[in-house]
Amino acid sequence: MSGSKMALGELLSLTHGFIGILLIVGTPWAAAELFALSNHDGVKRLKLVTLGLAFAAFLSCIFLAGPTYLGYYPAARNEILSGATPWVHEVLMEVKEHIGLIEPMLLFSIAFLVWYHADSLIEDKSTRSLITALLIIAFLLAFAVMGMGAYIAKTAPVR
Repeated sequence: MSGSKMALGELLSLTHGFIGILLIVGTPWAAAELFALSNHDGVKRLKLVTLGLAFAAFLSCIFLAGPTYLGYYPAARNEILSGATPWVHEVLMEVKEHIGLIEPMLLFSIAFLVWYHADSLIEDKSTRSLITALLIIAFLLAFAVMGMGAYIAKTAPVR
């Protein structure tokens, strides 16, 4: 960052990371709503939380990560590849990119299950268990991606 002016790449990267934090916080929130589910108000909250998570993942992983990677990351990538730790790009960035494509699909699937089974979700323990397992996977993926992103940014920040 030059002076007090933030570059567009930095703003995109910062927003992408912030939404990643929302995903890390939001998936346990959705799980808590699911565990406490006892009435239709809880189902409404769960529907909103899961839809918000799906939208946030899509926004972050597609609309923010794509332009950041294509427009601003090449200089950082070249810096990483020519430095002492080229594996940071060759391994971490590649894994991060692919998880970033899975995360929105996973969260949209969770939202779909919640909305589709909304009328029976309070009593349906097997669907609730499936959604809980998917939320745990979504949390672990988001947490892993955040860690990889932090390490990549430490190695060569987006400018």
